[in-house]
Amino acid sequence: MLDAEVRKLRSGSDWSNLLEVAALHPTYGFGNLMLINLQMPDATWVARADAWARLGRQVKTGQAIKILTPIRSRTTSPAAVESAGEAGPAADVEQEVIGFRVGSVYDVSATSGPPISYPYLVANTGYAVARTLWEGLAREAAADGFAVDVRPLGDGSAGFTDFDSRRIVVADHLNDFRAIERLAHEVGHVRMHSPDQGDGKACTGLREVEADSVAYAVLARYGISSETRSFSYLAGWAKAADPDQPANVIKATGVRVTNTSRRLIESADEYLKVHGVMLGPVTLRPQDQLSPSPELDGPVP
Repeated sequence: MLDAEVRKLRSGSDWSNLLEVAALHPTYGFGNLMLINLQMPDATWVARADAWARLGRQVKTGQAIKILTPIRSRTTSPAAVESAGEAGPAADVEQEVIGFRVGSVYDVSATSGPPISYPYLVANTGYAVARTLWEGLAREAAADGFAVDVRPLGDGSAGFTDFDSRRIVVADHLNDFRAIERLAHEVGHVRMHSPDQGDGKACTGLREVEADSVAYAVLARYGISSETRSFSYLAGWAKAADPDQPANVIKATGVRVTNTSRRLIESADEYLKVHGVMLGPVTLRPQDQLSPSPELDGPVP
């Protein structure tokens, strides 16, 4: 079923819709985002039945969203056994994913019960949010060893990443929101397309789609629209990369994008909280609650 749904991701609007789902539910893997979007595209806050029960709410029969949940096996690290010795402390126990099974989660609209406390919401996406988000993204770049430089670019471009000098350059003519979009785009390049990584050798077209996708998801999380126009070319670039199995290219792109945007969203959420900026919901989809991190993360195909 998932492969069939991936093959349907042909238009730019299909791809952007999936990215909006990723912005709402950042802790889920690409496969489970596809499943959530397929079964309930307007879901805004999903969690397991036991999580809703702890909030005093009951799930409604027959309204589950089916996802894939990992089956884990407890294993003991051989290195830990050797270092512990016969009389030493218990060796570290690790959990290895050995497969997946079908699990159920429920949207808040599929629950009933007393009112619950929702996270605080931003009344609107103003410049305070924009500035703080910029600072958070610049901090992520610095964590990867990249400086952020804002300066005039004579060629009219919006920005670029110089991997040799480990510097991200953003054009100074961009307004605050477009500058944030470009910074998120370039941090996406840093995380996904380093020359030292195998993915850094992907075709230029796919690299741009992936970086645009990360920027779109991160901005959507905070209600900021994106001006990207590259998504409509995804199917064509995938076909060029693998004429026989373009769906595999799209799937791999989705995995890279959702993994990268998840980490950036998690760190940005925390940065905005620490600096007193109340997080807002994604405004690109009809909803009225913020989606906190679910307790259950599904597999990344």
